[in-house]
Amino acid sequence: MRLRRTSTDSWKLRDIHPLLATFLTELPKVAARHKKAQARLYPDPIGGAAHAEFRRDWKEHVRPELERLFASSRDIVARDLSAPGGHNHGTEVAIPCAHLEAWLNALNQARLVIVEESNFTEADLDHHEPPDLATQRGLSLLKIHFYGHLQELLIEAAG
Repeated sequence: MRLRRTSTDSWKLRDIHPLLATFLTELPKVAARHKKAQARLYPDPIGGAAHAEFRRDWKEHVRPELERLFASSRDIVARDLSAPGGHNHGTEVAIPCAHLEAWLNALNQARLVIVEESNFTEADLDHHEPPDLATQRGLSLLKIHFYGHLQELLIEAAG
């Protein structure tokens, strides 16, 4: 897989392996599975029992904005993945420069969701051994690493 600049306002992922193309196609739906990842995606802004008013304000004002931001990012990624001419039999995806932040956001959401759903630990994520692709857990670990690699590519592109 390669990320190439195609114009002043667009990037293109090319030569995507079919398995990785599947992971890309799944990205918006994976990122939307927030149920088990609530604590990671919407962490308590202040630890301890004090500051109930601050927590209430955060829950009433900040969290809904985060939810809208997360949903908007997933929607942008879904549109990019389904755009005509942007997806050539799963081997190419066009990403407008203006959408890089949304992609980074959706990739991060998806990674946090997968970590929580699979109960991965730091040891699981350390890359010391290749994942066992014969298991769902191994495929989930590969997906996390792929999403992380794509985040790195997009961060370099944005810089």
